[in-house]
Amino acid sequence: MYNLKDIKDIHLEITSKCQASCPMCARNMQGGPTSPFLELNEISYGDFQRWFSPDFVKQLKKLYMCGNYGDPVIARDTLEIFAYLRFHNPTIDLSMNTNGSARDKVFWSRLADLDVAVRFGIDGLADTHSRYRIGTDFNKIIDNARAFICAGGYAIWDMLVFDHNKHQVDQCKELSIELGFQEFHHKNTSRFREESLPVIDKNGIQVDELFPTEKSLQHKAKINTDSKTISCKAVNEGSIYVGANGNITPCCWTDLEYMPTHNSSRIDIKTRIGNAPNLHSNTMQEIFSLNFFNDIKDTWSCSPLKECAKNCGSFRKFEAQYES
Repeated sequence: MYNLKDIKDIHLEITSKCQASCPMCARNMQGGPTSPFLELNEISYGDFQRWFSPDFVKQLKKLYMCGNYGDPVIARDTLEIFAYLRFHNPTIDLSMNTNGSARDKVFWSRLADLDVAVRFGIDGLADTHSRYRIGTDFNKIIDNARAFICAGGYAIWDMLVFDHNKHQVDQCKELSIELGFQEFHHKNTSRFREESLPVIDKNGIQVDELFPTEKSLQHKAKINTDSKTISCKAVNEGSIYVGANGNITPCCWTDLEYMPTHNSSRIDIKTRIGNAPNLHSNTMQEIFSLNFFNDIKDTWSCSPLKECAKNCGSFRKFEAQYES
């Protein structure tokens, strides 16, 4: 599929921990209790140093922190890992996705000094934002963004659009310009499986209900899970995904260990390919000598893995999921 020397891009989930309870996130049940399947893991600075040598870091073009479950600002060693990367590769493109509702202004200033671009997930204004980003504080996010921007940081405002905040897109864009954000993007979410989503609290009691926009309904991606024409984004970009538990897979879509909502895909991967290799058990060199990545590629010519067909198949319309 590809070799260790081909890797230029890492998608790193530094932690599976998060203070937020977004109702469509796999780490919790509709905004309520944390999923009983989820393990809370975190990659330490020591782990990262052992796993990724200076020579390997020098061959990278990009590393971004995001993941399936956690938020990089919650992890203890986020700044130290970014500093390690910047020291050994001054030209590497560093970025992270975050809800922005944690840490102090010193943290955000140091992040800017390390030249880390930050995508802030801000879904509306003070009166609507936390209907989806449950557990976050809009005013704290804006204060943190200000501190980051004032220190010279490259900030991007990413807004998920629902029926309850669609009227605020223009206002959010205007505020982003006023605050000094370099970019503003809004997306009509495609995660609705039904016509609405009941939101529950930690006791399982319904406290809200979210509705999609008309564009979300119109732009639902047409996914052909039988597609045999795969254009693998991971292969094309020379990228790997590293989960908070140390798993290495081609992308976040093939690391579904704690995602029961994707149970059929989890079973598909485990029964046909096996468990993902893990950096706590093997070195990078050992992992790339295994057949895990090539076993995934071998499925493409006959019956691709469901997640491969769904996300990189010939009929996948990525723009339907993200564009407004």
